[in-house]
Amino acid sequence: MTTRLPPPLRRLHIAVSRFARDSRGSMTVEAALVLPLWIWAYTMSFQFFDAFREQSVNLRAAYTISDMVSREADAVGPAYIESLHDVFDYLTRTSHPTWVRVSSVYYDTTAKVYKRYWSYSTSTAHPAHTDTTIQAEKGRLPNMVLGETVVLVETGMLYEPVFNVGLANMWYTNFIPTRPRFASKVEYSASK
Repeated sequence: MTTRLPPPLRRLHIAVSRFARDSRGSMTVEAALVLPLWIWAYTMSFQFFDAFREQSVNLRAAYTISDMVSREADAVGPAYIESLHDVFDYLTRTSHPTWVRVSSVYYDTTAKVYKRYWSYSTSTAHPAHTDTTIQAEKGRLPNMVLGETVVLVETGMLYEPVFNVGLANMWYTNFIPTRPRFASKVEYSASK
């Protein structure tokens, strides 16, 4: 037995069921509803891709700088490290602030602590390392034997997103210890 709806409800029921079965649509209405979501998704994809690309470029430039210093047979100095900073800026192609810090580090086997032979930084916000600051980085430095040194190259680059999709400004920093290639240690001279 079926119950009969009163006439006003029956008309409403028929109209709702006809609307539910209707498969016609308007492309412009559908596009207007979906287009903002597409634009947002494309913008977000572009921004995250750009952030990872910048991070990769920054890391490769830092490894290049580290390799250049590790191959030096002559002493390096402030002018040389400042020119490495220029090379880093050229390789990253950035107009944002960057910095480079280069240090020569060894392990004192009698005191069982890491120490620096020398350190130089191109930034006042990231000053040259002291023995205390080098020791604070002991978890990131490699194990070394008596008489071994490493060249520690640290770089930083400010990244500012082009679009506001949830990423904030951030610093890409790298910490790269490299063993000298052609000498037991890379020497430092303030006159170079």
